[in-house]
Amino acid sequence: MAVTKLKLMSVSGDMKDFDAVLYLCVNDPYLHVEDASSVIRGLKELTKSNENNPYKELSSAIENLADVADISLTDKLKTMRKSDKSVGDGVLDVPMLNVDETLNLIKSRTEKLKSKTEEINNANNLINENQRILAQLDHIGNISANLDALFSFEFFKFRFGYMPREAYDSITMYGMADTDDVFFIPSSVERNEVWGIYFTPRTHSVKIDSMFSVLHFERVRISEKAHGTPENARIELNKEIESVKNKINELNKELEDIIAETNEFIDKYSERIYLLYNIYELRKKTVQSVSGFQLLAWLPENRVKKFTKKLENLSTVETSLNSPSDIPSIKPPTLLKNFILFKPFEQFVKMYGLPSHNEIDPTPFLALTYILFFGIMFGDAGQGFVISVAGFLVWRFKKINLGRIAGILGLSSIVFGIIFGSVFGMENIIEGYNPLKHINTVLLAAVGLGMATVSCAIIINIINGVKQKNIEKVFFSQNGLAGLIFYWSVITAGLIMLKFLPLNISVAVFIGLVILCVIIIYLREPLANIIERKSKIIPKNAGEFFVVNLFELFEIILSFLTNTISFIRVGAFALNHVGMMSVVMLLAGANNSNGNTNPVIMIVGNIIVIALEGLIVGIQCLRLQYYEIFGRFFEGNGRNFEPSEFSRK
Repeated sequence: MAVTKLKLMSVSGDMKDFDAVLYLCVNDPYLHVEDASSVIRGLKELTKSNENNPYKELSSAIENLADVADISLTDKLKTMRKSDKSVGDGVLDVPMLNVDETLNLIKSRTEKLKSKTEEINNANNLINENQRILAQLDHIGNISANLDALFSFEFFKFRFGYMPREAYDSITMYGMADTDDVFFIPSSVERNEVWGIYFTPRTHSVKIDSMFSVLHFERVRISEKAHGTPENARIELNKEIESVKNKINELNKELEDIIAETNEFIDKYSERIYLLYNIYELRKKTVQSVSGFQLLAWLPENRVKKFTKKLENLSTVETSLNSPSDIPSIKPPTLLKNFILFKPFEQFVKMYGLPSHNEIDPTPFLALTYILFFGIMFGDAGQGFVISVAGFLVWRFKKINLGRIAGILGLSSIVFGIIFGSVFGMENIIEGYNPLKHINTVLLAAVGLGMATVSCAIIINIINGVKQKNIEKVFFSQNGLAGLIFYWSVITAGLIMLKFLPLNISVAVFIGLVILCVIIIYLREPLANIIERKSKIIPKNAGEFFVVNLFELFEIILSFLTNTISFIRVGAFALNHVGMMSVVMLLAGANNSNGNTNPVIMIVGNIIVIALEGLIVGIQCLRLQYYEIFGRFFEGNGRNFEPSEFSRK
């Protein structure tokens, strides 16, 4: 349950081996390079590199090229073969590039791709434009007028468009009121609209246009590309469409060849560019002089020997190791490493915060309690199977971590569904322990589970205190030994008084322990100061200290009660699930004497329960973790272990 133990390695050597060391660091996924300037100060001959990364523009350019070619650069980097290049005579074969030359190659290839793509787009736009004109001509119908002549009228104007069928019927029946200055020719009479052309003298066009606007006439402009009669125009436009389609086929073949070449080009250059970019980024975390360099890196204890061996052939390189306690000015990063069943739940831990190097990793505890709580609160074998299958499918095809979590939680639901005898809400398939028939037992068991969980959280906090050498945390705090004794003294005294626990010890003994623990928790800071032999036992403002501590003590005692009672929701949701499914069964008619169950209601009801209650239970389980458990032992002040971006990909 502890985080991975790390060592801080100091690597120094001559500048001739600098790139070789950086190369090894960039390729190692278990190495976190620390900013050396934060530790090594005061040496005038050592400087930190602040110059701009010369490969930054190159990296952006190849990313842009991959984007234009619709190639996933990230996937390509992930699948590229990682080869361990050998180190000989202190010189590593680090791939180098001529930045300007490579940049020009990438830009010219990008422009070539863009140009060919633009050419294809223009051709497609031309086809779309012609098809739009053909659609207009279809509405002109069999009118044999020469379109060029219509466009060249000197004294008349024409308008082509459509109006609602009701408006056309009205002018057909009653005519155009108060005017003989317009002539309307319908070209296509359809169910809801009528297409046609109207002619009017130029001197009356404004008046006639307003009149047709009242009739909701929508004008459609005929493209000047249409020449001759509508029929001739159709023939010419279709010929052009066929010609352009053939051209597009040729262009697509050319584009495929260019993309294939681009793919090979990216294969050739992307890894080197990304590698060199990351090597240069690491330079900024080192300190250098005219003749030498110094680099600091965190790595797991079990990786030290392997990495040191890689450095052996670099003649000028020297290394030294330090534990986190040796350099208290640097806060070690946190590297989580968990069993495959627990690993998905690291996401929930990281949402709260990362454990420090001297804290227990809460992931296994969170995973076990979360799985247990979810199974109890959502105990149904059939619905659990659906959640599990859906979750693992989401993980398999979408790689969404919540899918893995849902898959594991579904398995827990299956187990408790068998215990409770529930399969899609039906309780006549498996004989089980029905929570509704044992309400008091279920609720009391939930409170008991809460007591055990709170106690485990306090024990973990005590272990953290030992690791951190924090006397107050171990012995005197509400989440230390004093708090644990107080908690169980109150519980034991209550059980004896309610005659649930037959002990021959007087209740007064436990009440005395409670009072003693309350005093210790109240005076936790002065007691710790006495043991640590600090000069100040009580803060300067003693009155304020005692008043504030009194209010804090009240809050501490109340938190023990609220934390424990909060776990009653575990049992309540187990009852709630049975109740909800009982309603579904009732609506589906499963309890009718004729035995006819409505399958549609059963399916829809189960879907609603899975979606609604599954989400609520998941949130409630997370709430229990964050508010009732983590607050007792988890500080979450760690920082993430970050290997180079290149090695992560």
